[in-house]
Amino acid sequence: MSDKIQPFHIPVNRRRFFKSMAAASAGFTLPGFLAEALTLSPTVTQGPYYPLADDIPLDKDNDLVQLGDNLTVSAGVVTYVSGRILDSTGNPVRGALVELWHADREGDYSYSTGVGRNSACDANFAGFGQFITGKSGAFKFRTVKAGLYNGRTRHYHWGVTLPGKTTRTTSQTFWNETAYALNGTVFATQNSNDSVLTGITDAAQKASVILNYTAVSGTTTGEVQASWDYVSGFTPVEPDYPAPGGFVIAGEVVAGPSGAMRYRLRIPVFAGYTYEVYGNPTLADLEWKALPFSLTQTGTLDRNKHTVTAEGTIDLFVNASASKGFYKVTFRVPGANTGTP
Repeated sequence: MSDKIQPFHIPVNRRRFFKSMAAASAGFTLPGFLAEALTLSPTVTQGPYYPLADDIPLDKDNDLVQLGDNLTVSAGVVTYVSGRILDSTGNPVRGALVELWHADREGDYSYSTGVGRNSACDANFAGFGQFITGKSGAFKFRTVKAGLYNGRTRHYHWGVTLPGKTTRTTSQTFWNETAYALNGTVFATQNSNDSVLTGITDAAQKASVILNYTAVSGTTTGEVQASWDYVSGFTPVEPDYPAPGGFVIAGEVVAGPSGAMRYRLRIPVFAGYTYEVYGNPTLADLEWKALPFSLTQTGTLDRNKHTVTAEGTIDLFVNASASKGFYKVTFRVPGANTGTP
C-alpha cells in the first residue's frame, strides 16, 4: 500500500469535531487518581428503544448528527459529550464498547417501531452510535440535544460493555435544566418526576448523571458540551488473543467492483469471535471510524461486524483508505455483546 496519505472528505463541522477529540485525552493519564472519591455510575433500564439487530446503521460511529456521507445534518442543538470509561479503582478501560442512542429533536427514536426505521424520526439523524475506547479510556460523541416525549424528561441512553464481558450495562444521563417543549411551554415531565431518574435512590449516583451543558467556545450556532465519566463496578477481563481487544493491520490495494479500488485486510480469526474494522486514525487512539465491509472482493459493503465459525484466516474488504496506511481490527470474545439487543 502506498505511503502517501490518501485524502478523505468531511464537512467542516465534522472535521472540527474530530480535531477537538484530541482534547478529550487531556488529563487522563493518572490511573487510579482519587479512586476513593469515585461514584459508581447507576445502572438503569435499557429502555424499549435500543435498535433492533437489523436496524443498526452501517454508519455507527460517534457522530450521530450525520448519516454516512450525507452533507445535511439533523435538526437540533449540536451537542458534544466526552468522558472516560473507568473501572471502580479509577483506571481507564481500553477496548470498552460505548453505545449511545436517544430521541431526535422532536422526541422520536430512529428505531422504535419494530418494522425498520421509524419514518417519524429526522431522516438525517443517525439515532445510534458506537465508540471503542483506546488506552486512555476516553470517548467523545457529537449528537443533538434529545427531544421530549410523553412521560420522560430529556435524556440520553448509554450502554457500556467492558472487555471480556458478555453483556452491556446501561445508564442514562440528564440535563440540569428546566425542560421546555418546542412550543416554549414547561414540559409536564421534569427531572423531579421522571420515572427513571427518581428511581435512582443514591443521591451521589443521581447527581452524577445530571449533567451541566456549557456553550462551545468559538461557535455561533449554539453548540453545547458536557463531560461525564462512566465508572463501572466490574473489572474488565482482557483476552490475550492476539492483543487486548484488537490489533492494527495494513490494507492491500485490490480491484473492487467496476474497476474501483478496494483494500483487503487478511486477518487471523478464531471460532466464535466477532470482528469489526475501524479506519482513519489521525488523532492518537481517539479517532477510529467504524467502516462497513464485504466478505468478497467485489461484493456489497453489507456489514460492520462478522462472527466467524472456524479458526483460520479470512479476508475483509473495505472501500475507505486509511490515512496512515493501516486499519484497526477489533474483536469480541465468543458470546460477548457486539452492539445488538
